[in-house]
Amino acid sequence: MSANFKQKGGDSEGTMYGDIGDMWQAELKGESEEGVKEWYGKAVEYWKQQPATVNGVLGGFEHVSDDDIMESAGFILPFIVKENMQRVRAIDTGAGIGRVAHQLLINKLGFATTDLLEPCAHMLNKAKEDLPSDKVGEFYEGSIQDHDFGVDKYDIITLQWVGIYLTDKDFVDFIMKARASLRPNGIIFIKENTIRESFLVDKEDSSITRTMDHYKYLITQGGGKVVKEVYQKKFPKELFKVIMFA
Repeated sequence: MSANFKQKGGDSEGTMYGDIGDMWQAELKGESEEGVKEWYGKAVEYWKQQPATVNGVLGGFEHVSDDDIMESAGFILPFIVKENMQRVRAIDTGAGIGRVAHQLLINKLGFATTDLLEPCAHMLNKAKEDLPSDKVGEFYEGSIQDHDFGVDKYDIITLQWVGIYLTDKDFVDFIMKARASLRPNGIIFIKENTIRESFLVDKEDSSITRTMDHYKYLITQGGGKVVKEVYQKKFPKELFKVIMFA
């Protein structure tokens, strides 16, 4: 999928790649079924070891949560006010304990029903305990790359700090499936870490930090169109810059 996108980069163990296609060949063992399973398996195992708390899902940076939610709400709200986006149903993918679903989609934006999709049972169970039952539709225990999002179902589909775990191919497939699942005037909301010039693979949890151009390429390959992009303003300087796409 990255054959036409050329970019150098490396991984957290110091291996350097002249092109992203070479990295995927190495990480996915020639894009074999075994290699793909190992890539995703490492990420799930990492998150199974993390506590089902706000601090746990934010990697020890619980203090960024309020600013994160506020800026996300400010980014999305104009689509509701000016673009006639409805608030009938939403889904938060890679939902963890439901932080984004609860604080952003339900509390700040007022979606009538929000579904959650999350592969780790202990995270999803915590969300079941904490979220208001009258505002939640389905709790799906599963992965983004395997999920059937349906057709003409959602007004917003959120992908926040989980796109880093998708291979390029599966990111493109997600965009295609998500587009088909949107209702009229609906949007896909993507919020991810970015890096300036070259990709970086974290070997501990099988994640990839991409450049903005890389994300735009994958979105376009999935038939999507970026209609808005804004960097998160209030965020610790020692962390990666965070970009929001609609």
